[in-house]
Amino acid sequence: MKITLRPFRPDEFDVVWEARKLRASPTSPITPGAKRAIQRQIERSGRLSDGFLKLAIDVDGRLVGEIDARCPPNALPPGVFEVGIELYADEDRGRGYGTEAVRQLVDRLFAREGAERVQASTAAGNTAMRRVLEKLGFVYEGTLRGFMPSGGGRDDYVLYAVTRADWATPTPASAASRRGAPAGPSRRRGPA
Repeated sequence: MKITLRPFRPDEFDVVWEARKLRASPTSPITPGAKRAIQRQIERSGRLSDGFLKLAIDVDGRLVGEIDARCPPNALPPGVFEVGIELYADEDRGRGYGTEAVRQLVDRLFAREGAERVQASTAAGNTAMRRVLEKLGFVYEGTLRGFMPSGGGRDDYVLYAVTRADWATPTPASAASRRGAPAGPSRRRGPA
């Protein structure tokens, strides 16, 4: 299985649009201008443009999702990037695609885009995404209480980050994960 990050192809717009309609959120709502905004993102994908980098997640030639990095001018300190990921189909989750995509993107941000810190936030109850981040060496930094609008209220989110120095000297578990190998025995304490 080969997982690659690449620019979107123009003929993939419909797949992206349908996925977005199924998973609209407060940060990517379906509005009259949303379709055109997604078209522009696809056209600019593959390169850091105006503080935004969007890439397709490709598994053996099949588009399975998208990943992005954001460093909008005057919104985050220089060298700080926020990453986000979406796998379109439920059957593509839990197969390691997200872990590998995040690993590749973070490698690129530190090697090519001038990152000094990469951070990610996710719903506090999103244990799958939290495991991905922890496996790759991201450190839990705190809970953002009442952060994301949802339904009739607001959800708590958690913030994780990794610095350039952290990435350069990974823990044994995160090093194994970055190579695609099993992380080895758990460091969990107490009864099994």
